[in-house]
Amino acid sequence: MKTYFISLVVAALIVAMIGILSPEGERGGIAKHLKLLTSLFLICVLISPLKSVAQGLFDLANGNLDWLETDDPEEDYRQQMNDALDASSKSYFTQMLTQTLQTQFSIESGELCCQIQWSDENDELKPTKVTVILSGKAIWVNPEKIESYVTELLGCECVTAIE
Repeated sequence: MKTYFISLVVAALIVAMIGILSPEGERGGIAKHLKLLTSLFLICVLISPLKSVAQGLFDLANGNLDWLETDDPEEDYRQQMNDALDASSKSYFTQMLTQTLQTQFSIESGELCCQIQWSDENDELKPTKVTVILSGKAIWVNPEKIESYVTELLGCECVTAIE
């Protein structure tokens, strides 16, 4: 509705500019024609929303009630729930991988951190790359053993880094 009023004001300004800049002609001959054309232009701008009203009435007469339908809020809630489950699953998976590596390689808590890149193929989350970050005394653990263990366990690329 706001755009309609803006277009109406702009059209009126254009008509006013044309009226000011146009010559009168002999005995005001051209001024009458310009007034007719600008009046028709303003009428067209004024009735332009009637097209959508007529289309709505036509759809209503044909039984098409798409404009009455609203989005299914249950679908939105289901999507939000799935997103929350995915996020918590990723977090849980990361925590379990961290604990497994700490246990397997005798690393103290807080000296190993895992970052996982995920891919979403066919609505199935799958890790594509794992980055194991070592700090403290854990930097002395053989990174090749950690990489091979994670690659064998998950079947994805593994990289180690020292913090």
